[in-house]
Amino acid sequence: MLLCLMATQVYAQNTDNEQVKRLKRAIFIFNVAEQTFYGNTHTDLNFVIGVLGKDRTIIDLKSLALKRKIKDKPVKVISFNSVKDIENADIVYTNYENNFDISYVLNKISSDNTLLITENYPYNSSMINIVNVGNDFQYEINEKLMLSNNISTHYNLQKNAISSIEKWKQLFQNSENTLVKTKDKLSKVENHVKLKDQEIENQKKTIGTKENLLKNKNKSLANQKSEINELISLTELQEKKYSEKLIIESDLEQRILKQIDSLKNKQEQITLSNSEIEKQRIVLAKQKEEILDKETKANAINEKLNTQRTINYLLLALVIFAVVLVWILFKNYYATKRLNTVLKEKNNKIYSQSFTLASKNKELEEFAYITSHDLKEPLATISGLIALLKDDYKDQLDDDAMTSMEFIDKSSERMRTQIDDLLEYSKLGKSKEKTAIDCNDLLGEITLDIANAITRFNAKITYENLPTVMGSKVELRGVFQNLINNAIKFKKPDVNPEVVITFKTVTYGPQNSSFWQFEVADNGIGIAQKHKSKIFSIFQRLHSREEYEGTGIGLSFCKKIVESLGGQIWFESEIHKGTTFFFTIPK
Repeated sequence: MLLCLMATQVYAQNTDNEQVKRLKRAIFIFNVAEQTFYGNTHTDLNFVIGVLGKDRTIIDLKSLALKRKIKDKPVKVISFNSVKDIENADIVYTNYENNFDISYVLNKISSDNTLLITENYPYNSSMINIVNVGNDFQYEINEKLMLSNNISTHYNLQKNAISSIEKWKQLFQNSENTLVKTKDKLSKVENHVKLKDQEIENQKKTIGTKENLLKNKNKSLANQKSEINELISLTELQEKKYSEKLIIESDLEQRILKQIDSLKNKQEQITLSNSEIEKQRIVLAKQKEEILDKETKANAINEKLNTQRTINYLLLALVIFAVVLVWILFKNYYATKRLNTVLKEKNNKIYSQSFTLASKNKELEEFAYITSHDLKEPLATISGLIALLKDDYKDQLDDDAMTSMEFIDKSSERMRTQIDDLLEYSKLGKSKEKTAIDCNDLLGEITLDIANAITRFNAKITYENLPTVMGSKVELRGVFQNLINNAIKFKKPDVNPEVVITFKTVTYGPQNSSFWQFEVADNGIGIAQKHKSKIFSIFQRLHSREEYEGTGIGLSFCKKIVESLGGQIWFESEIHKGTTFFFTIPK
């Protein structure tokens, strides 16, 4: 029982000493930080203390950081797993047990105005090096190394520091002597426990021997009782011959008296033995109780140690998780901040460009209008003069001259048409008013408008269940009408044109936007792959005017209208097998 109490007291004392030592270490680091002067390179709102390596000191520093500030700044404690991770720290602490190369650490923090505090490293190897003596800490300062990093300390801190290698060695010697004494005490306690265990084992053997002796005595007593019974039988026989056996009776009486005395003595010895055995049993029972009590307390201590160890592991995991989470949030915050800055700059740039584009578009509209208006006047004059020449001098001009007049008149008419088309092209995409358009109704109107062409070429236009889209009805009408007119115009000889219009929903783009995708397929002459790059260019013609009439601006109209709505247009085709035009409109 006494041994268990001693062990408990030693454990409790060691635990208390360790807690005091850890608290004093954290306070020491905070006090050194307050009495140290740094350069002006650190602009962080927090005072940052970094712990290099896996060390319980980070828990003590974080607990103290909740109660104290340094240099009127909140204290932020972070962990560095390796030397290369060190950055943006005012103080870095590491223990010799973590096996970090001090020269490598100093090289990493050079010119960063970072103070290095080490524990148990060799003399004069660090900026500030501390050693534990009992429950206190002593320290030495390497002023030369600190000044090279633009760091200085308060006079009081320098005054109390160890100033020579001899004193430093003496501190380490005192620490080692204290450690040896502590180990001797623990060894004595362990030897005492072993001696107690040996005594208990010897007592168990003594009790077993006495139990065997008691069994032998009980057997002897039974034999004596048997002898007495035999003597009693002899006495009864001798009573029959009393006169002959007086001498024998006397002898027997003496023998009986002696045996009775012997029996009394043996009974007393048995009583004493029983009393001693009972005492031994009581002592043994107490010793068993003490052993059980010791085992119970030892189990309780083990359970407490296991629980504490589990809590420590959980706390360490929680701290690591919190550090990682804070780091991730910190990193995401700055990434988001940088992204917002970039987006803001781009938005300002786009906003500025939008004004420039609006101005350019207005200038282009004015230019297109003025150009078309100014070009139409000489064309009208040319057409009027040609008409006058044909009417007034038709009798004086030969056939070649009249043919030339007709050619000039038709060229003027085509040029007027191209100017009108160019003016219309410049106005496309300007309509900002969007309405819901039922494509089935829209195609019904278009087929009525081009009914003559459909009838003349015996064309067939197929569509059904088309969707309702948002856009300008006039512009969307131009897309469908141009594609259908082209399908009818560029038909194969002796083959009735067929146009099939279908749709589906597609998703594309960086934001996975949804679009209506329309398909206008025909059975016409097809388009060669070599013309794919210029098919949507303005005034581009793939055939002569004698073969197919037109200005070559229809597909340019379609491309500009679809792109102004936020969609795309393209085609797939094979010569003599027909063409399919695709275009998309945002849903």
